[in-house]
Amino acid sequence: MSERIIYNCHVHSMTADEAPSELLKNFFWPPFGAWLSFLLRNKVILRLFVFFLSLVDPKTDNDVLERQARFLETGAQATQAEIFAEIEKQYPPGTKFVVLAVDTTFANLGKNRKSIDEQHQALMQLAKEKREIIPFFAVDPRHEDILEKVKAGVRQDGFRGIKIYPNLGYYPYDERLLAVYQHCVDENVPVMAHCSPGGLWRFGLSEQERRAYGKPQNYARVFARFENLRICLAHFGGDQEWEAHLKSRSDDLPEEQVPWCKTIAEMMRSGDYPNLYADISYTLFMPRPHQEQVEYCDYLKVLLEDRKIREHVLFGSDFYMSKREKISEKELSIMLRSRLGEKLFFQIANTNPRKYLYG
Repeated sequence: MSERIIYNCHVHSMTADEAPSELLKNFFWPPFGAWLSFLLRNKVILRLFVFFLSLVDPKTDNDVLERQARFLETGAQATQAEIFAEIEKQYPPGTKFVVLAVDTTFANLGKNRKSIDEQHQALMQLAKEKREIIPFFAVDPRHEDILEKVKAGVRQDGFRGIKIYPNLGYYPYDERLLAVYQHCVDENVPVMAHCSPGGLWRFGLSEQERRAYGKPQNYARVFARFENLRICLAHFGGDQEWEAHLKSRSDDLPEEQVPWCKTIAEMMRSGDYPNLYADISYTLFMPRPHQEQVEYCDYLKVLLEDRKIREHVLFGSDFYMSKREKISEKELSIMLRSRLGEKLFFQIANTNPRKYLYG
């Protein structure tokens, strides 16, 4: 039955050749990060590196080097189809997956062996072979012909949504995006927006700059122009913001210090943004520091008690970025179904996604 189909609203399948060649510069001292990125692009060296780390300390499941290596090992697959096969087998038959392309052309993290156009072509070919895939087109307003690319992608190629990534150095209300948003409204196409200070970012941006580009308040300006545009703020602000909110001893904070998850929840509660959604991708994979008694899943369940929030949260995992963490896709979805209960789980994994995707 359609109401029992799971929708994973946040998945990636791009290969290492479609990602920045110096990806790890954002996570390590730049010269070392660039060198390590280059070295680990070799599959043999990568596998030896992962094996060596397991021998040095088998308990370092969340060590930064081991986590990055595990993530890169998945990306080292030859095709998007091979990567997608890893996640497909962890979900029941019939599960739908929103697969998001990511445009890192302007990330200043080295050159990509394959362009964003090639990434889009590979994703569309995969979507034609796998009907359970719902492909999203990656948008960066710094491409001169971005509107025409979006029109071709949506109307001709069959992309079902678009993905923006403000951390890469632009505001979501950038003038060059306005025509794209209007096209999305006209074509009934939803938008997925990265909304976490972490993830990817243009190399050289400070954390303050990343927060300025990506903060949820920016979308109030977008909704003021396009109230019928459906936008999902991916990651619900991210685990760092959830942690800051749970640890906060006061709700009386200056605006710039208010955790993003709290801001997003307040925007939903206000009723002023009926087409605002947020997914829980990656955030729910993260263990809380120091084994706190309250888990992120507990906070999510409390949030879902509010109808205005409950109807606008989406299930997503952020595969294969989530490979950095110890818990598997299957374990996470089972944990959510157990702790939320079937009714709440399918609200965020079926009812809400269908409304977000199709209006």
